[in-house]
Amino acid sequence: MDKYNGLLLKISRQYHILKGKEETEGEWKTRLVYSICGMMAYACLWDNVEETISIVHLKKRIRIILGKYKLLYPELLGSFSCTSEEFEEEIANQFLNAGVVYHRPNRIVPSKKREEHFAGILFQRGIALDNISCISGIGLYSKQDGGVNQNKIKIMFDLEQENLQIYWKNVLSAASWKLNPSFEFGAEYLRLKPPFSRGYWVNEPDKTGIISILRTGIGESKLYFLYRYMEDNLEVSALPKWQVENYNYRTLACACLSNYGTLPTIDYFEDGSLVHVRMNYLLPPRELAFLKYYSWPELCTVVPCNFRRKLSVEVFRAIKSILSDEGYEFKGGRN
Repeated sequence: MDKYNGLLLKISRQYHILKGKEETEGEWKTRLVYSICGMMAYACLWDNVEETISIVHLKKRIRIILGKYKLLYPELLGSFSCTSEEFEEEIANQFLNAGVVYHRPNRIVPSKKREEHFAGILFQRGIALDNISCISGIGLYSKQDGGVNQNKIKIMFDLEQENLQIYWKNVLSAASWKLNPSFEFGAEYLRLKPPFSRGYWVNEPDKTGIISILRTGIGESKLYFLYRYMEDNLEVSALPKWQVENYNYRTLACACLSNYGTLPTIDYFEDGSLVHVRMNYLLPPRELAFLKYYSWPELCTVVPCNFRRKLSVEVFRAIKSILSDEGYEFKGGRN
């Protein structure tokens, strides 16, 4: 950490990226370089004051910065063994998915300034470079006492407003059932019990009479339905496209499992100023984007790294409260 007049140490202090108690120096350096790449990518959004930049320009900046830091710190070559293209794509996608930038044809523009306060954290987006004070992952924030309205954070990051079980009940109340449908292609049925490591879909339906989810079709043109068996007869209710497209069916899947008490916990353990998180079931896209933006991958050897992340402890506590309100359960301690 003392190389180049303590460059990484100065950056860690300036942006409050502190070393975990059990974290190795190499792991800490990797997190710092990851955040630097994100910060420099954010800075390049203002490279041309007269017009917007391209997504290619953003990715090129990430590639250049990562390459320079690999030269400065060759001991990190193994930590960033994913390809440069994969790393650039991952950072760019996080900016897009978290609303940091908006995509126009061949161009990207930074979002308008927005700051919302909750649980001692001022979540920030679109702020001036000189106003960046703290970074977790590539997410910008400041420390500020108080803040009790988490709904503003949910609106800022387009998170689900309803608790999972209420969401499921509302979906069921809108159902319109049809008897004995015919599908051109075979159907897959949501796996309702662990082990979810074997996949989220199974080939056999649940015939106990409970309501679950099935899908049919090929590729990205899949159709999704609620289903139930009534006296050995299959009944289905079509789910609207907006509710399932772009992987948003995962909100329905999480709500369904939560209703039946089988949605796996989000496991975590604290290591001083750092928190390690392991998701045992993939979050819906918007919740996942929010968490990823404010976290580092557990490893940068393969990206995307969606299931294992690490966050600044104060940011984690705020995000944990927000996701818990949505109905996700957290389990602390080492496994």
